[in-house]
Amino acid sequence: MGEIPPSIGWFPKIKSLILDTNQFDGSYPVQDISNLASLEMLTLEDNPFLPAPFPVEFGKLTHLTYLWLPGMNMTGEIPESISSLIELSLLSVTTNMLQGPIPTWVWRHKKLQYLYMFNNGLTSEISSSVTAVNLVELDVSSNNLTWSIPDDFGKLINLTLLFLYINQLHGSIPPSIGLLPNLRDIRLFENMLTGSLPPELGRHSPLVNLEVCDNNLSGELPADLCFNGKLNDIVVLNNNFSGKLPESLDGCCLLNNLMLYNNHFTGEFTKSIWSVVTNQLMTVMIQNNNFSRTFPTQL
Repeated sequence: MGEIPPSIGWFPKIKSLILDTNQFDGSYPVQDISNLASLEMLTLEDNPFLPAPFPVEFGKLTHLTYLWLPGMNMTGEIPESISSLIELSLLSVTTNMLQGPIPTWVWRHKKLQYLYMFNNGLTSEISSSVTAVNLVELDVSSNNLTWSIPDDFGKLINLTLLFLYINQLHGSIPPSIGLLPNLRDIRLFENMLTGSLPPELGRHSPLVNLEVCDNNLSGELPADLCFNGKLNDIVVLNNNFSGKLPESLDGCCLLNNLMLYNNHFTGEFTKSIWSVVTNQLMTVMIQNNNFSRTFPTQL
C-alpha cells in the first residue's frame, strides 16, 4: 500500500523500472518517473492508482522501448506527446478508461512491434494510412472503434495476430489480409462486417485460429482455409455463410473446434472430416444450416 516514493526520480541512470502488480495507490508518480531520462523499460500494470489522464510527461522518456501500462485507471485521450517515443517496440495500455481516437502516429510508428489497447473506450475510425510495417501483434479489441478495416493492414507482412473483435467496424475485410505470410490468429467477431472472407485466407500463412462470429458475413469459406494444415479453430457462427465446406478441411487434422451454426451451409460432411471429428475435435456445432447429410454411413 502507499504511493511510489518521490525518491524514485533520484536515479537518472536507471534503465528498467518494473513496478507492476503491487498495491501502489495515490497519484501516478509522473514528475519523478519522467526524470529518468535513461529509462528503456517502464511497467506500472495493475496498481490501484487514482483515476487520472495518461501522463503527458512520459513523452520525455525518449529511450523507452517497452511501455507497459495496463490496469492503471488511466482516463482521457492518448496524448500526442507520446509520439516522441520513437524507439518503442511495445506499447500496452489495456484495461483502462481511455477514450477518443487511436492517434495517427501509432499507425505510422516505424519500430512498434506489439500494440495492445484492448478493453478501453477508444472511438472513431482506424487511420486509413498504416505504415507501421513492423507490427507483429495488434490487439485493439473491446473498444468502440468504427468505420472499416483499412486496406493498408494488408501491408503488415510481419503480422501474426490481428484482434479487432467487439467493436463497431463495418464494411468488408480487405482481401489483402488473406495474403499476409505470417498471420496465425485472426479474431474479428462481434462487429458489423459484411461481404466474404478474403478468398486466399489460409493459403499463404500458417493460420491457426479464425473467429469471425456475430457479423453479417456471407459467401463460401475460402477454399484453402486449411491449406497449411495448422488450423485449430473455425468459429464462424451467426453469419450468412453458404455453400459446401472447403475440401481443405479434409486434411485439417489439428482441428479442435468447428463452430458453424446459424449459417446456410449446404452439402455433407466427408468421411475425412468426420474422422477428425471422432478422433480429435473437442467441439462441433453445426445446427441451423442446410446440410443434406452430416453423419456418414460408415467411417
